[in-house]
Amino acid sequence: MKKSLYMTTALAAAGVLAFGATDAMAAEKAKKMQIKVSGSMKSLIGFASNSGSYETTASNTSRTHYDAFNIVNDSEVHFKGTTKLDNGISVSVVIQLETDQKNNGTQVDETYVKLTGGFGDIRIGSQKAATFTLKHAAPLGGAIGLGNPDTNNWIIKPSAVANAIKQNSTHIGGGDNMKLLYITPKFSGFRVGASYEPSSANADTMPAVGGTAGTEAQSFDAIVSYENKLGSVNVKADVAYFEKHGNAATSTTNWRGGVLLGFGAITVGGSYKETKDADGTSTANGAEVFDAGVSYKSGPFGVGVQYFNATTPQTAAVSGDDEVTKIALGGSYTMGPGVSLVGTVVHVDWDDETTADSSNNSGWAAIGGIKVSF
Repeated sequence: MKKSLYMTTALAAAGVLAFGATDAMAAEKAKKMQIKVSGSMKSLIGFASNSGSYETTASNTSRTHYDAFNIVNDSEVHFKGTTKLDNGISVSVVIQLETDQKNNGTQVDETYVKLTGGFGDIRIGSQKAATFTLKHAAPLGGAIGLGNPDTNNWIIKPSAVANAIKQNSTHIGGGDNMKLLYITPKFSGFRVGASYEPSSANADTMPAVGGTAGTEAQSFDAIVSYENKLGSVNVKADVAYFEKHGNAATSTTNWRGGVLLGFGAITVGGSYKETKDADGTSTANGAEVFDAGVSYKSGPFGVGVQYFNATTPQTAAVSGDDEVTKIALGGSYTMGPGVSLVGTVVHVDWDDETTADSSNNSGWAAIGGIKVSF
């Protein structure tokens, strides 16, 4: 009897402990997502010299004169969180805020939900395209890049130079309009990505893309990316295609490719993009863009050189192209965890189809500052 009582008591106790442990594990799994804060802050100062003939001439002193000194901030705050469901799928939330004065205060950048698992990566919301996410371009480093408009803060782009090379990049662009994006799992170094943007207006309203009054455009892109180590060489490469469809004046077809080769501390590479008008009757949006560069990193030190060029034919009746050429030397020194000194010396040459002084500009800039990641 006594043994039976002991046995019953032991089983009951074991049951309570087992159910208690199960409940505790369930409660632990059921915890809400925890949001973590990260981001970066880059503060730059620099001196630049724009072409004197672009700023003013003896016969026209009304043109704007630009100071040689400028201060530029680039800062973002990111809120990220991830939870893993019982079925193995991870659910993540990403919210990014632009926090610079240039945006008139805080401004929402990317906001999307991400689902990841054995099926790959699905993202829904305001975000960059798959072609941007998986791209490879020439290395540089330093205070600013060349494949974006950052140099325009120092060497002024004349308004006459076509917007077809305004963003002057070898990718689809860094716009954060609403998109649906998918990236496959990596297989033998390969990944495939694709995204669809139903409207060029970053809003919740139904896309106004049809009829003669349609004001918005839709776009889609697809990319094949390869990243692997072959012997002692790190190989990264991609090829991509994307289209934008709005009215005839803004519709384009595009393709791009990029490759990076890493040899220990040295990385060399480049990328290329070709854009054509989709209707085939105009050259206004057509452009060819390429970059090439080499970088070296040893311990806390990094240095790189990059060349960048973009051309667009614009008006067929006028000979020549609108063109921008950039060359830069960039460097960085890591002072401590998340803190680096950065610097860039850059030359930029903006050329319009015409020879008017007010439509052409070139100059040098020396830029330096500090970058903090947290």
